[in-house]
Amino acid sequence: MLTHTLFALAHSEVETICILFATSAVDMIRYMEEEWDTLITSIETGELPPWEGIQHVREYLQPHFPPRQNRAAQLRVIGKATDQPGWLVRIWPMLKTTISICSGVFSVAVPKLRFYLGPNIQLRSLGFATSEAQIATAYDPSDLNLFKATSRDIIEYLDVDKEDNASSIVPPWLIEVGKHYEIVCTTQDGLWRYRIGDVVEIAGFDPTDGTPIFRYFERRNVVTWMAGGILTERHVTAAILAVQDTLAPIAEFTAFIDSCSGVPTLAYLVEVHGELCPEAAKAPVRLHKELCRLNEEFDPQRMRIPTIRVLEPGTFGGYRQWRIEMNDSGAGQAKVPVLMWDDAAREWMLARVRRELGVDSNGGVVQD
Repeated sequence: MLTHTLFALAHSEVETICILFATSAVDMIRYMEEEWDTLITSIETGELPPWEGIQHVREYLQPHFPPRQNRAAQLRVIGKATDQPGWLVRIWPMLKTTISICSGVFSVAVPKLRFYLGPNIQLRSLGFATSEAQIATAYDPSDLNLFKATSRDIIEYLDVDKEDNASSIVPPWLIEVGKHYEIVCTTQDGLWRYRIGDVVEIAGFDPTDGTPIFRYFERRNVVTWMAGGILTERHVTAAILAVQDTLAPIAEFTAFIDSCSGVPTLAYLVEVHGELCPEAAKAPVRLHKELCRLNEEFDPQRMRIPTIRVLEPGTFGGYRQWRIEMNDSGAGQAKVPVLMWDDAAREWMLARVRRELGVDSNGGVVQD
């Protein structure tokens, strides 16, 4: 990503940024901040930095990267990102649109991305796609979580309120507005009734051709049992976003079930934008109340107060890079789950905790 960023930064005429995930766009901004001096020097001299991973393509890239002293001077005057919104527009004055996947768990990065884009740059959805198939296209440019089912492949809908088998699959003309369905697709490339695992909520039908319009709702079967009730991905996400005014604006998060004390506890790992709020120590108690509000089956007496571990800035971007290197996979597969079950990944994150918020055994709020 750094090499792509360097080439883009060398040009002031960039009009569109198209990047797979909104979280990746935030990673790009962080890389620009961290490597600012190196990037500017490279643009000024026309010499590519000695970064790992580009040795095999360096000789092909170098001829396309001449010195640009004037551009380097412009960027030095602009300087690194500040607390003022619209920094990316100062970098690229002709920027008009940024296109990215901004729904589901990636929506958490949207406020920070909008901050750096400023109020006049259009943020548009890239659509609803997976590694296996293109499920839907963006339907309304102003709504980042509204999609129109594709006509390229066959999209069917598995009713999540019925038995989990083929008899519960519903064709597009029988689905109901407001109901939830798991996407099932049959593709021209050979997949047959392939379950994507994503649940959508039907919003309506396109009046021009009757094609279903839907919103991403949650991943299916990302659940666990806790305190007498079912804890879903949606509960985990909605609860932490609801306490941002007490904690801090959330840049990104994940969570895991902490059983070290013998009683399962929901533990959040978060990266925040800016400083913690003055009353951040109260966030775990608010989080507990919010989880119980979201699912009335939860027993407040049996559910322990969640913990919140605030991570060092850039942890999630570093995690994605670590996963790519560990699995030798593409960037599209380096996703951060809402609930993390991988012990190695969890330990990697825990090694980068900057601050912990929780409660002691007597119910008093503590800060470490």
